[in-house]
Amino acid sequence: MSKLQKYSFHGIYDLINLVEEHINLETGFWNYNEDYFIEHSAKFSKDTLLHQYIVITALNFYSHDFRKNGYYYDDENLLDWYEKFDTYNINIPKIVEDNDKENSGAYEWFLENEDKFCDLFSEMSEEAFYVLFNNRKLLLKFNEIVSTHISEENLIYPSEYITEKGTIKRCHIPVWVKKAVFHRDKGRCVFCNTDLTNLINNYKKSNFDHIVPLDMYGVNDPCNIQLTCETCNKSKSNIEVTTSERYFSWW
Repeated sequence: MSKLQKYSFHGIYDLINLVEEHINLETGFWNYNEDYFIEHSAKFSKDTLLHQYIVITALNFYSHDFRKNGYYYDDENLLDWYEKFDTYNINIPKIVEDNDKENSGAYEWFLENEDKFCDLFSEMSEEAFYVLFNNRKLLLKFNEIVSTHISEENLIYPSEYITEKGTIKRCHIPVWVKKAVFHRDKGRCVFCNTDLTNLINNYKKSNFDHIVPLDMYGVNDPCNIQLTCETCNKSKSNIEVTTSERYFSWW
């Protein structure tokens, strides 16, 4: 069951822009937990592959940034990080000033507290996901990154998850995924805009379609599902990667 979440959105759009930039650059998965990826690509989970991608993208980016620019981190930069940790109730020791090292200790501080940065980005990923899940075009690009990763990285999936071709087997889509996708897509087919709410009529059947088909190394992940009518779903081939960029305005 869904529940009310308290989101602060503190600095969250910087993270969203970072993730969007990496997706548009087709940056793949690296420095990541392979077992997590395999498990969450084969079976639907509320902790999605996009959550993982947000966290590892932030960790990889800021690890490089602290290593390269540690000398330039001043009190204002560090204060911004302290505020982020405070916002998400994560305790982290502050950098002790050393006149000999100036702020070169920023990278060491990051390394010593990398687990806390991981916790921070995990918390922030929930809020970033709340925004990014609505962007189907970005989800399509993200799922193309995922499918490329699966097809090229020779990941070792358990036999019960994989077909002879090496693609992921279809599995039951949980009700909670269907409800989330149905509400995100406003109860209408993303292609032809047919009303699938059954409030006025019940002659159209809802279908939940993989944006990147499983036959093209798509995954069983909530971010790879969209709402279609039966007609559009049947007319879409198993080698067609597509979605719609049309959305209902707020008013």
